[in-house]
Amino acid sequence: MNEDSPKGSVPSGSSYRPYYSYAPEMKSEKNVSEQMPPASSAPEAPPAAAQRPAPRPAAASRDTPVSRPAPRPAPPKPEKKSNKGIWTVIAVVLVLAALVSVVYIAAEGTSGVGSGSKIAVIHVNGYMYTGDYMYGSGYAGSDSIASHIRAAADNNSVKAIVLRIDSPGGTAACAQEINIEIQRAQEMGIPVVTSMGDQAASAAYYVASQTDYIYASPSTMTGSIGVIGTHVDNSTLYEENGINITIIKSGEFKDMGTDTRELTSAEKAYWQYIIDTSFKTFVTDVASGRSMTYEQVLALADGRVYLGEDALKNGLIDDFGNLYDAADKAAELAGISSYTLYYPDTVTLSSLLF
Repeated sequence: MNEDSPKGSVPSGSSYRPYYSYAPEMKSEKNVSEQMPPASSAPEAPPAAAQRPAPRPAAASRDTPVSRPAPRPAPPKPEKKSNKGIWTVIAVVLVLAALVSVVYIAAEGTSGVGSGSKIAVIHVNGYMYTGDYMYGSGYAGSDSIASHIRAAADNNSVKAIVLRIDSPGGTAACAQEINIEIQRAQEMGIPVVTSMGDQAASAAYYVASQTDYIYASPSTMTGSIGVIGTHVDNSTLYEENGINITIIKSGEFKDMGTDTRELTSAEKAYWQYIIDTSFKTFVTDVASGRSMTYEQVLALADGRVYLGEDALKNGLIDDFGNLYDAADKAAELAGISSYTLYYPDTVTLSSLLF
C-alpha cells in the first residue's frame, strides 16, 4: 500500500479513497425535526432514496416453496493437446535422415568415397595455423587438412591427392604438420600433386615443395622462402598514458616477448637463433622436396616472392597448369586412366549431418 494514502481508506479501481459510513435511520418526521440541529448548522439532508434502505422481502413460510436457481452446469473438461503434429515432424526428420544416409553411403561408400578411381582435391586456403578451421573460413588449419589427407590415403578408392593451394603462408609448425601427412601418403603409394592458385608463399610453398609435382600459373606468386619474427615495444605509449606495469618472472628470458619494454641484446641474439634454426630447416626441407642442393635453395631464399615464370626458371615449380592439369598429372603418377574428382573438405548436406 502506498504510504501517502490516508488511513482507513479502501481500494477503488487502481487508487485509494476514504470510505464514509453516514446513513442514520429516522423514526418519524416529528422525531427527526426534534433531533436535527438548527438549519444554520445542519448539513443538507441526503435524498429520500439515500435515507432509507430498500425494504426486505417478506420471509417465506415453511410451507411456501422456495424457488432455487438452477445449478450451474459444470465447465467442460479441457481437451488434451494433441502431440500428433510434433510426432509428425519428428517422423519426417527421421525419414529424411535415413534417406540422406542411404544416398550418402550409396554415392560415397562407407569409407567416404564410392567405387571407382578417385582423386581427392584438398584445399589449403587462407592463412595457415595449427588447429581446426573449416575450408572457406579464411584460415587453413593443419588439423583439418592433415585429417583430410590421412582419410584420403586410407581410402582404397582414392588413388591420388591434389592440394589446391591459395595461401600467403603462416606458421612453420602448421606446414610441418601437414607435411607429415603428405609423406605418409607418399609412403603408401599415393602421389600428391600441387595446384597453385593466386599465391602459395612462405609456409604454403613449404607444403607445396614436399609434393610430387607442382603446377602454377605464370602470374602466381610463390617462393618467399624465409622466416620472420616481430616484436612490438609499446613502453613509450604506456608511459604517456600513465600505465605502470610490473613484471614478476622466474627467468631472464621469460618476458622477452612482452611489449612493455625493448629487447635486450641477449634476447635479440636468442630470437635470431630461433629464426636461423627455423630457416635452416625450411631450406633443407625445400631442397629435399625439390631435389635441389641446399646451396641452390639458399641462393633463392632471401624472402622474396617469385612470379610463376621466374619460379619455373629457378626450379621452384614444375609446369604451368590449372587444377585439372594437376589432376591429370596425379592420375598419370597413380597409373590410372580414368577418375572422378572428390572434394572431402567441401561443405555439403552430408558433411553437416555426419
